[in-house]
Amino acid sequence: MKSKFSKTERWALNLLFLPFGVGAMATSTRFPEIRDNLHLNNGVFGTYLTLGGIGSLTAFIFVGNIVHKFGIKPVILVASTGMFATMASVPHIKNPEIWLISNILIAIFWVSFHISNNGQAIHRQEEIGELILPKLHGLWSLGALFTSILAIVITPYVSLAWHIDVLMFLMWLFTMYGIHKSSPYFIDKSDDETSLPRISLASLIASVKAQPVIAAAMVLAMQMEFASQDWSAIFVRDSIGMSASASIYGYTVFIGAMIIFRFKVHALHEIFSESQLLKYLPIFGATGFIIFIPIGTFVAESNQYLGFALALIGFAIAGFGSSILAPTLFGIAFRNSSLPSSVVVAQLGLISAVITFFVKILISWVAQATSVTVALMIPALMLLATAKFSYLGRATKSN
Repeated sequence: MKSKFSKTERWALNLLFLPFGVGAMATSTRFPEIRDNLHLNNGVFGTYLTLGGIGSLTAFIFVGNIVHKFGIKPVILVASTGMFATMASVPHIKNPEIWLISNILIAIFWVSFHISNNGQAIHRQEEIGELILPKLHGLWSLGALFTSILAIVITPYVSLAWHIDVLMFLMWLFTMYGIHKSSPYFIDKSDDETSLPRISLASLIASVKAQPVIAAAMVLAMQMEFASQDWSAIFVRDSIGMSASASIYGYTVFIGAMIIFRFKVHALHEIFSESQLLKYLPIFGATGFIIFIPIGTFVAESNQYLGFALALIGFAIAGFGSSILAPTLFGIAFRNSSLPSSVVVAQLGLISAVITFFVKILISWVAQATSVTVALMIPALMLLATAKFSYLGRATKSN
């Protein structure tokens, strides 16, 4: 028998994703300024940003099992407070080494927040028999879109510090309200201490081996989104030559396109099977990006605004193509696993964090040695390769 999913619970769960997206992506919209404040080149900036993955790896190893042992609420309280506090410190940091330490801490709290939110959502999705995860990811993306638009509007008038500090405080307040309203619905701690493997890197790697193909597909599918977060603003600033406020449009268009498809996921599943979506969306997104980004860069040398428009088309197409891949693969992984949802999220996140670490390092130094345009072709090709894993999805359409 399917569980009920009340409007109150739906609203409470929404509040855990929307403010997270607003706060988590606020600093990425102003990466060019942060890079310049730290006096770093693209290669070193990208490397230091990537080294924050040490924190991600740490969290993915332990947090899934911690959630299972202690429940969602204490973990999400600590994670959200820690993330917003450390992100608020970023505009005040001028020393690259201190910024590196803050990146590691941000990654620990970010991943802990991510595991808690997605673990709760996947758990309830299976209980109620309703596809809610793509829409919740859409709300996260809507938050990221909001923070991008806000940055476009206020960057010419508001300092980096005022922008980030005030926004982090407000999003923390909204999240605390969401946690309070969500408390009756949170996954409680488990009394079964034998139902999980021991907390260790070896045990999580062993458990990931049960679904290596899904883990590989997840890694390939998510690199385009990660690269857009990290490099879209720098690409528009350096390769196209636009202003600081205009540099934010690349990620804004990308995330806006993602939102459209994530909120239309039910309509898409009525037209296409899960397998078809996993095949055609990556091909569409990657091909469009590979065509329009280089053309936009070339055209911008003679006509800056036309080149900018072409590049934005590339980001939009990539956003459409990337939109529902991650939540779809999370759902497939949970269907194929007997472990709790928080541990499934941690399993996939662990292998993704390790491989993404090296991919981001590669992108950083290709950007430094050649250009950001060339470097962005790496995640685009990885997105294209995701289509090879379409057989993982269901071949039947939703009724």
